Amino acid sequence: EEYNANYLLKDNISISDLTKSQRWAEHGERSDCLKHVLETYELVDLISPVHLPALRRDITHQVINLSSFYHFSPSSEAIQQIQEYYGWEIGFYFAWMGFLTKWLAFPGILGLAVYGMRMYRGDSIDEDEYTPFYGLVFFIWAILFLRFWEREEHRLAYQWGTFSLSAYERQKYFAKRADFHGYVRKSPVTGELETYFPDYRRRLRYLFSAAITVAMLATAFLVMIFSMNLQGYIRPHTNPQRWHDDNPHPFHFPPFAALAEEGNWFDMTSTWRGLLPAIMHTICILTLNSIYRVVAEMLTKYENHETESSHSNSLILKRFLFEAFDCYVALFYLAFYERDVSRLRGELVTVFQIDSFRRVLLECLVPVLLLWRKTGSVWLPRKDASAKLDVPPTLAEILKQQADLDPYEQFDDYMEICIQLGYTTLFASAYPLASLVSIMANWVEMRADAFKMAAICQRPVSYRSSGLGMWRTLFSSVIWMSALTNCLIAGFTSDQLMHYLPSFYERTEQDFSDMGHEKGWVLVFIIFGLERFMLVIGLLLYNLIPEVPEDLLDLLEKREFLRAQEAEQAKKESTTSKSDKKKQ
Repeated sequence: EEYNANYLLKDNISISDLTKSQRWAEHGERSDCLKHVLETYELVDLISPVHLPALRRDITHQVINLSSFYHFSPSSEAIQQIQEYYGWEIGFYFAWMGFLTKWLAFPGILGLAVYGMRMYRGDSIDEDEYTPFYGLVFFIWAILFLRFWEREEHRLAYQWGTFSLSAYERQKYFAKRADFHGYVRKSPVTGELETYFPDYRRRLRYLFSAAITVAMLATAFLVMIFSMNLQGYIRPHTNPQRWHDDNPHPFHFPPFAALAEEGNWFDMTSTWRGLLPAIMHTICILTLNSIYRVVAEMLTKYENHETESSHSNSLILKRFLFEAFDCYVALFYLAFYERDVSRLRGELVTVFQIDSFRRVLLECLVPVLLLWRKTGSVWLPRKDASAKLDVPPTLAEILKQQADLDPYEQFDDYMEICIQLGYTTLFASAYPLASLVSIMANWVEMRADAFKMAAICQRPVSYRSSGLGMWRTLFSSVIWMSALTNCLIAGFTSDQLMHYLPSFYERTEQDFSDMGHEKGWVLVFIIFGLERFMLVIGLLLYNLIPEVPEDLLDLLEKREFLRAQEAEQAKKESTTSKSDKKKQ
């Protein structure tokens, strides 16, 4: 949409003045982005597109589709409508969710078969000899999933016109932040005045951000240790060979651990009292995440990033590392320090179930109740909503209603799916049923997100995007790391590998198994060799499959060919025109 450059905003200040004179004088540069200018001078309270009732109703019906339970993912038509209404970033999110849910069907069925065989044989997860093969197959599946999603992402980017951003689009994508500050200097590239902030000063601020983050991570670790004691997971007397008077357990706190004994407040043998410490731990995690969210935003703003993209990536990385640490630290502790796969599985099942319930409760039900209490009404996607109102709402009423809604924050939705992917991939050898549970959780999550965006949140501003961006890098990191974690769970944490290499393990009088001291180094070599073998297989599969589909490459080559022809034709016409002028 084009705006009149001389339109008066207030106090006889025009957009032309803001984009040229004042911006140049105060910041050493000119801004052609109207949104940038209005936010810089605090001339607006809210910039947000308004919901369109008919389209919002149709799209929400397409995604929710409660009448068809077997539709585990939105159709391609629904994804297209979501992209057209909400924009590229939201379109990629729902496409990713649908793609992941469909692909989880194979490991879900396989995990159910492994679980059924284990129940039939009467084995525990610690002794099941088939679970390591499930971890191997799951890793191969995850690599194939990652590669085929990249291909699907490129298809969607080409379909939505963002496969290769033009110079103008890249300039908009990397536009300077309104809060970026520094001193004015002459650009060594263009020779024009620009705002400059030295890189070494930003690196010093990175160190400060890292120090604050480490301090908060230490707090989260202490909370986890207290939670493990309250849940009865830290019991040195059950493994006297490892923990004794000469080598006491460093994280055992008897006053807290005693509360998990039979008959006490958090009796671990009780059905409901044993869950209380896990619920308290989850509440502490949510509280710490909320606190760090504010801290991370302050730290990222203090780092003074020049562009919106670098600011966003830095914020995503900080919050992901902290929240992933909060969610995974207890699981890694049980798996690789306590080396107890049974407790690992118990904690994983408990956290997974509580987190799935929490996602629906806090993201949908609670906001609906708060919105209803605030405004007295909540939008619902009724099919009979096409009936005309006696008195249609005025523009001011519509804007007031939209302003009362909460802004949409995409980070939380991506973060939840990334954490869930970590549960299913990093600990596949401890909880094979995680994929099946994830399918059901995603079925609810997609519908809850569609309703949340339509009824509870403001319609988000649409930004051009060619994919998941930083989130794809994080998803890839989790998937590649799963090769190491599953090998360690099979070889160090549990007795799963002992069925195939019994001579490398020793059993104590208390029936605890451990690596044989004389052959321990050989077992370590075998486990890490297996992990390297899995990585090699993954890399071969990942590189054998082209990132860009062949039919898409043909379309891209055809587009470049047509552009070259048009450029050649324009050049010929320009040459002919000049020749004609000379003859005249």
